[in-house]
Amino acid sequence: MNKEFRPDVIWFNSFIITVLCVFAVILVRFEALNIFFAFGLFGVFLLVAVLSYMIGLQRGLLLSVGVTFCYGSYLIYAVIISKEMTTVDPLDVAWLFLIPLISVLAAKLGECISRNESLAKDIEAIAELVTLDGDTGFYNNQGFFKKLDEEFWRAKRYNEAFTLLLLQIANFDEIQLAYGNVGASRILIAVAKNIDLKMRGTDVKGLLIDNMLGILMPGTNAEGAVTVVEKLHLFLTVVAVELEDGKKNIKVKPSIGAASFQESDIDVIEVYERARTELTFDRG
Repeated sequence: MNKEFRPDVIWFNSFIITVLCVFAVILVRFEALNIFFAFGLFGVFLLVAVLSYMIGLQRGLLLSVGVTFCYGSYLIYAVIISKEMTTVDPLDVAWLFLIPLISVLAAKLGECISRNESLAKDIEAIAELVTLDGDTGFYNNQGFFKKLDEEFWRAKRYNEAFTLLLLQIANFDEIQLAYGNVGASRILIAVAKNIDLKMRGTDVKGLLIDNMLGILMPGTNAEGAVTVVEKLHLFLTVVAVELEDGKKNIKVKPSIGAASFQESDIDVIEVYERARTELTFDRG
């Protein structure tokens, strides 16, 4: 939909046009008006608009009705009872309609903006779900590389450290032969869940292609990565998996490649390729 037909744009334009028209009339009739009284009403007019935007349509209308009732009562008193006003300027009467009008416009504008913000959050949440793996809660290949790219450029800009770990099960072919594709998939998911339990909450985990898991560790340099790799080798040697014939402890050979960010890196592919190279040398 074109932006000129969006409800929030329509209500915003209507709101601004109304305010500008009222202000223009006050300036044009500057000499004929009690200027302090007119600008006082204009201030009330804007105050009602702001409050209606914040509190919503129903309460905004109640507020505007209360204000117009008080102002209308004043006009009746000034014209009929106290005789302070011998003639009533059309603008004085127009306020009785302008205040409720601006209340409606401001409230509808607030509702549209609030609805758009809610929709934007929903879209963001859906986009996040699309990039997640349903079994592990890890990012999928697309989501992980998006996070990796974001971290790379952040590190490049602020000269901060991060390390990428790539992990494969070196004996995955043997596991597939022994337990079938379904069993091997469950074992890979069990490995991923063990990693999730042991790694930091700030680390980004991904279930990638070709029996590969990715771990992005922000703030971790090469020395820190060595310690992490050693720990991963220790606690991933045996994983408990619920297979079709019951729960079993499966021996796995985690193969891990690590690559830390370097200032000379041009893009994230260089970091990834270094990790892939290290992965080929570590056979679990």
